[in-house]
Amino acid sequence: MAVPEPDARLAHEKEEESEEESEILEESPCGRWQKRREQVNQGNMPGIQSTFLAMDTEEGVEVVWNELLFTDKKAFKAHEEKIKTMFEQLVLVDHPNIVKLHKYWLDVKDSKARVIFITEYVSSGSLKQFLKKTKKNHKAMNARVGPIGAQPREGCACWDGLSALLQSRTNGCSSQVAVMG
Repeated sequence: MAVPEPDARLAHEKEEESEEESEILEESPCGRWQKRREQVNQGNMPGIQSTFLAMDTEEGVEVVWNELLFTDKKAFKAHEEKIKTMFEQLVLVDHPNIVKLHKYWLDVKDSKARVIFITEYVSSGSLKQFLKKTKKNHKAMNARVGPIGAQPREGCACWDGLSALLQSRTNGCSSQVAVMG
């Protein structure tokens, strides 16, 4: 009997591991989000006991499946309306520097309760690392393009077109401006 090559065996083990991680453990009530086995490290997020990688089946992107666990169902019931109000407010937040909360729902069974909420998946490390990277990128871009608010070279077709567009919009005109390059 032939023994597989070490590299082939390692590749097969990694493939099996990958299949296990992508196994669907649970699905959202609407069927859009699918919780997978792979856990996500969210750092020290107080109160969040479980974070899993999940798939948004409508958008085709990875998201994070977060779970807040309540072992005392009575305490949960006492605060249920506040919890709902808070999550309904958080769903409305739409800012480029804040992780998007897509959806939440309550799962109350027997003596336990869970609040499950889906957030966008940011794979670029910690917020501190991300801000450090974007700060470096911002400095590099300013060096190439010039700082925001700096006057561009005269005769630049883009600048001329944007200037005309801004003037027409600020003067109350609604005519279209064509930029020729």
